[in-house]
Amino acid sequence: MLYALRDEKGDIQAVSDKQLTDGWEFVDLEDEAVHAFLNRNPAIGGKVMQAADADFIRVLEDVIDLLIDKQIIQFTELPNPVQNKLLNRRRYREELRGQDDTTHLIGGGDEIF
Repeated sequence: MLYALRDEKGDIQAVSDKQLTDGWEFVDLEDEAVHAFLNRNPAIGGKVMQAADADFIRVLEDVIDLLIDKQIIQFTELPNPVQNKLLNRRRYREELRGQDDTTHLIGGGDEIF
């Protein structure tokens, strides 16, 4: 998601990946005002595009997983380098999910009984 802060003329003055205050509004990456702002600020534009690319990569991973789950393609049909990259990304995402777990009700060595 992309949020923008506009001036009194409606021109975008700043962008963020989250709404920082009530004055920040959700904007579409395809909005002409967003394009104008990013063209004036190429360093910010590069970061926005990197974030958009990362989101798109995640979408592609989900599509590949869906095709495999529906048995439209088999994982083993993919070239070995692709299989390795997908497995590494899955492993990394699982590790991140584990770090995001803030409940920690039972530790790794804790026993329930």
